[in-house]
This record gives sequence, C-alpha cells and structure tokens, in this order.
Amino acid sequence: MALKRTDVLSESDESTIRKAEYSQPICTALQVALVDLHASYGVKPSAVVGHSSGEIGAAYAAGILTAKEAITAAFYRGYVCKKPRLAGAMAAIGLGWEEITPYITQGVKVACENSASSVTISGDLNRLEEVMASIKRDHPGVLVRRLQVEMAYHSRKFIKTIIVLC
Repeated sequence: MALKRTDVLSESDESTIRKAEYSQPICTALQVALVDLHASYGVKPSAVVGHSSGEIGAAYAAGILTAKEAITAAFYRGYVCKKPRLAGAMAAIGLGWEEITPYITQGVKVACENSASSVTISGDLNRLEEVMASIKRDHPGVLVRRLQVEMAYHSRKFIKTIIVLC
C-alpha cells in the first residue's frame, strides 16, 4: 500500500515520521529550505558545520551539493537504515564526557558530545539499557532518555548494518 503525503505527516501516528526512510529526507528538505530562505534575504554562511545527517544539509549550505543531490543522499541514507539488521539504540544523557566515561562498557559508546553537560550514547540495545539503568540509579535527577530512532547511529551496530546492506 502506497503512503500519501498526509499519512507520513499525520499528527495521529508519530511512528511513521520516526522511520529513517521518511525522517532523513524530510529533515534534509527542511535544512535545504532554511538555507534557501536565508539566501533569499541575502544571508549566506561563511562557514558551515553538520553532524550525522546534518552533514548533508551542511554540504548543501556550503555549495558542495545541489538540492537534488542532498535530497537524494538523504533518501538513500534513510533507505539503507530502513530495516536495521542488528538491535541497537541511542540515548540522551544529561552528563558530560568525563561523568559518563565510567559507565561506558563494551557495546556502548559516546556517539556525540553535545555540550559540557550532555552526551548521546549509542550501541547494543541490551547493554545500552544496562548503562541507562546504572546512570539513573547513580544520578536520579539527571536526564536519561532513550531516543526514538530505529538504530544505533554512530556505533559499530550502525556500521555493521550499512556493510551488510551494501
């Protein structure tokens, strides 16, 4: 059954928009639109930076990719992530790099150091849940939240999934 545009963006079913095959190109389209909107007002970046799929938007903003190339890259990134072959997950943690390091174990890694008091961890689903439980136990007031993504981006699980699919 083919999805209609309203099916993907429906407020009643958030699960569809969370799927990489849709979220990757939608996020990139939004980034492209924001770059174009700023450009229409004469605002052009002197430098750009991106992380993860944001690198596609950054490449567009830098003039390295056309809009069509950016959307195509995002589509294929979402496509290869469509059916994760390995169980993995990610979590946002309200602790800094130094505070999180003692909790990192085999199968879990810091995927991104967002700020001095925020990291994203990624890895094996079971190990990640163990790490999250340990942090919650030791730091009950700290944000520990599993992210609503289909796979463990920025981990060995993600790389292995991409290799298996290619």
